[in-house]
Amino acid sequence: MIKSLDKKWKELLFSMSGFGPNFLMVLMGAFFTDAINPSALPLGSLQAIGTSCLILPALFPVLWMVAKIFDGVIDIPMANITDNLKTKWGRRRPTIAVCFIPMVVSYALCWLPVGGENQTINTIWIVFWAFVFFATYTMSLISFYGSLSNVCSDEKQRLRVSSFKAFFDTISYCVVYALVPLLLQLTNLHIDKFVFLCLPVMITMIIPLFIIKEGEKYGYPELQGENDEKIGIWESLKLTFGNKLFMRWIAVNCCAYFGLQMFLVGMNALILGGMSFNGTEMAIVNTCAFAPVPIMLWLFNKLKAKKGIRFTFQTCLLAFAVAILSFDFASLYVTGGNKTIQFIIACLGGVIGSWAIGSFFMMPYMVPAQISSVEEKLTGKNHSAMYFAAQAVTTSIAGAISASLIY
Repeated sequence: MIKSLDKKWKELLFSMSGFGPNFLMVLMGAFFTDAINPSALPLGSLQAIGTSCLILPALFPVLWMVAKIFDGVIDIPMANITDNLKTKWGRRRPTIAVCFIPMVVSYALCWLPVGGENQTINTIWIVFWAFVFFATYTMSLISFYGSLSNVCSDEKQRLRVSSFKAFFDTISYCVVYALVPLLLQLTNLHIDKFVFLCLPVMITMIIPLFIIKEGEKYGYPELQGENDEKIGIWESLKLTFGNKLFMRWIAVNCCAYFGLQMFLVGMNALILGGMSFNGTEMAIVNTCAFAPVPIMLWLFNKLKAKKGIRFTFQTCLLAFAVAILSFDFASLYVTGGNKTIQFIIACLGGVIGSWAIGSFFMMPYMVPAQISSVEEKLTGKNHSAMYFAAQAVTTSIAGAISASLIY
């Protein structure tokens, strides 16, 4: 079988593929809800599209939750499509190519309400384009993730690529949570205008089109392409959800993801409102949380080699719990507005939390890819995208409940 990542620079480049879409998805998760309904933000905040609520506050959260759940549920049929697709261009590349332009356009239109002050029109408009964006984003990313088990030659390379991927995800979060508030303040741009300027980074999603070696040109390297056996969607689901090791991972990952999304979606309001920090102060606190992540990833792999992945990930969960509590203890209601105490508690908590952040990015790539790779060697069945889809369904439901309905 021809391996796509036969050089180290290709590993790094391939790992960067999802940076653009992931960055803009993180940006949406961090700012979008408050941007269209700025009730949790100070009056005139640049993190808001306007000064008034643009959507129906009673209806939009429910529809947004449905859209987020749809984002997860649709992973299942789309994973089955990319796992079984047979074209002369391969199975992963065509879906990425077809979905790229609709993904970019629909994302932009979510941030461009056409109804003015008409909340009903804006609610329908945003939810419709959100469905289009989530569908095309899912198809692109699930195809990319599904290729991980095949483009890597062994577990060592898979871990390395997952670490690189986690590094780029860390940059996304660091820019969104640490730099964006400061950039808005320095440029005096509202969040929607800033989003439009960032749209070109979506182009990183086309990298797999040039890296993945599959299709007629390469002799159908992924299980001989046209000659490989199709795996029906029900069989694929049975194999995926019947894998006990994978289901134990799913249980842990959903709990962690629930808390992570609840924390991230409320972080801006908590820092701006709860701590009464400005954009510069917010950037400092978030830098403490995200800047140390590359070093923490290196230490994570060192500790994993000595103590095993279970113990290492348990320390990450504990560290993140401490980080969440530190933001509560640094609020005005506890410190009385003492800036020095607030900074010490928040920055210290951020550094402690950075131990967990890198693992939250790396583990969801590494675990499904490794499990599906082992299964392929044992059974000869390749349906790696379905493992990522199953993971996405469960985390989407957890995230929709925490970040939309509860928030």
